[in-house]
Amino acid sequence: MNRIILTALIALFAMAKAVAADFATEVMDATFKLSVHDGAATCFLVRRKPPDKACYLVTAAHVVEEVKEQTAVLGLRVPKPDGTYERRDYTISIRSGDKPLWVRNKTEDVAVLRLTEPLPVPVTALPESVLADEIQFQRSGVHICSPLFVLTYPAQLEANDAGFPIARSGIFASPPLVLMPDSISLLSKSTNSSGPATFLADFTTFSGDSGGPVFIKTADGHPLIVGIVLGRGFQDLKHEDEYGEQLVHYPLGLGIILRAQCVRDALDAAANFKVPASKPPAKSPPS
Repeated sequence: MNRIILTALIALFAMAKAVAADFATEVMDATFKLSVHDGAATCFLVRRKPPDKACYLVTAAHVVEEVKEQTAVLGLRVPKPDGTYERRDYTISIRSGDKPLWVRNKTEDVAVLRLTEPLPVPVTALPESVLADEIQFQRSGVHICSPLFVLTYPAQLEANDAGFPIARSGIFASPPLVLMPDSISLLSKSTNSSGPATFLADFTTFSGDSGGPVFIKTADGHPLIVGIVLGRGFQDLKHEDEYGEQLVHYPLGLGIILRAQCVRDALDAAANFKVPASKPPAKSPPS
């Protein structure tokens, strides 16, 4: 009997560990490298509720705004029969002529691109429900020093040849539950306080992290995305000597995180975005 109980306990422990790991795997499977020009950043895929069948790519707006190319490369992954994966790069359009195909949040650094064509391989996309709106964020119970997790491509590095993102952990380095201005009416709070759309996280941030999902584990064992990586915190110090003056940026080991409510807002706008018509080619003058 004792052996049966022990076996059952071991099985339950294994199941608990699997559930604990799965919340991160759900996010990892939807996170990809986005290569633009001679650099790269991070993006993740989201789906809205039916009847919308489109797939939406989420990243930081500066990733696509700072390049002039018409296309970017999405680093997809294809499962193989032996359980391994192989990388499959896929070119997507990000502009039509000089007009962007993505939608940016009106005031914040996040862009959402509606992928109008099916991707060449099956992909996992996160449901919109995992993006924390202000009510979910307030009810999550997070506070300063609460743990958080991030999946990105720091310094454009990949976890392996298949192109998986790299996982890291940190903590909330600034009070996360300060209300955003729009959240006051959303939560029916009788208060005049408001707060920023970003918060700080204690983990070292690199180029290539921009657009990566920042998430926590919920009580039901699933992820809740609380924001996306925008950049890193610096201290600017002037160094003067007999040869002149130099401004030095000292990294503080802090990530700047945009709250997920701003991603939701951009996602709603992208769902209603009409793709700009491409201009017809100019006619040659008659000879």
